[in-house]
Amino acid sequence: MNETLMETFKRYYTDYRGSANMDQSFTDAYQAVAYHVIAQTDYFAQGGNLEAIQNMIREYKEISLSVAPSNDALKERFEQELVEDMLNRGHS
Repeated sequence: MNETLMETFKRYYTDYRGSANMDQSFTDAYQAVAYHVIAQTDYFAQGGNLEAIQNMIREYKEISLSVAPSNDALKERFEQELVEDMLNRGHS
């Protein structure tokens, strides 16, 4: 799967949201993304793929900037997308 780091973050949020409230799910997903970045950095470093590491770090910094000032907007967006996905699956 070739997903962006933001897509990975949303996927983790969705996974955690099944068993925790919005705030806890967001916090857990953000921490999981950090671990994901570490694991992927190791993987890319082993393969000598500096460009992939640089791209991933850039994406992580963008996510960090979205979360740093106030994560409420991003949390709300994740929650809205989760609800929309659930509704769309219900009508399929």
